[in-house]
Amino acid sequence: MLERRLDIFVHTQQGVRRIFTYRRWMFLLPAALTLSLALGCLFLWPYRAGHDALSVRRQQALGRLAGQKAAALRLRERILRLEGEAARIGSFDGKLAAMLGAPRERGGPGGLAGRGADLVLGDTHTHRLLEFLEALQGRMAAEEVAQQALALSLFERRLEFLAKPSLWPAKGYITSGFGGRSSPFGRGGDFHNGVDIKVPLGSPVVAAGAGRVTEADTVNGYGLRVVVSHDFGLETVYAHLKKAEVRPGQQVRRGERIGLSGNSGRTTGAHLHYEVHAGGTPVNPRQYMLD
Repeated sequence: MLERRLDIFVHTQQGVRRIFTYRRWMFLLPAALTLSLALGCLFLWPYRAGHDALSVRRQQALGRLAGQKAAALRLRERILRLEGEAARIGSFDGKLAAMLGAPRERGGPGGLAGRGADLVLGDTHTHRLLEFLEALQGRMAAEEVAQQALALSLFERRLEFLAKPSLWPAKGYITSGFGGRSSPFGRGGDFHNGVDIKVPLGSPVVAAGAGRVTEADTVNGYGLRVVVSHDFGLETVYAHLKKAEVRPGQQVRRGERIGLSGNSGRTTGAHLHYEVHAGGTPVNPRQYMLD
């Protein structure tokens, strides 16, 4: 056993002299500290040993997160394309229905436009995104069924379809639509009875549907124009022409060339002015022009 107290003496010329007193706690304290450090090291060793594994797991988690973000962006782009396709199909079906005079329910896939991208980027609840995709899929399926029904009706009424003005009369883009607008010739507004299609001078102009040419002459404001009468009370007008290649009384097929675009009459530049009349009244040609 350790002594509780131990005195150390030395002999000098002056006699015996005590130089140090050893007590038991002086041994026990360093031993206790050494033991505590050893136990602490043993306790912390698993954490130090697992540091590398934790670093690897952290990097893997960051990689998975980056992959999830990339997948979310790809899903957003896919949904935007799907929404655009759904809107295009709905618009096409609407025009077919209008041409065939068939009723069509409003509020197709276009009513969901924009919601999918917002859900992907701004919603943390996966079930809401899945609900949106299911709704969009349902709308697409409904549009597909409607389109098949319209296609069947179209096949049964193909002669009517060929007669109705469904083609674009020229390859270009619309610069002025149907309805009220600011007058291109000065202040004030006017009502535009058709659409203006921007095309290069001398571009081919074709009949939008099968019919019979009723007029091919020059009219004040319209310049050189061609008027084609179709079945079902429809009539098309092609104005500001450079040249007419048909004559009154001539039968024309859908897509047959009838003249060349120009800038005759009252115009601000070369283009084709195109009108559709239903029962003698101008209507918006865009409801018949299939994209």
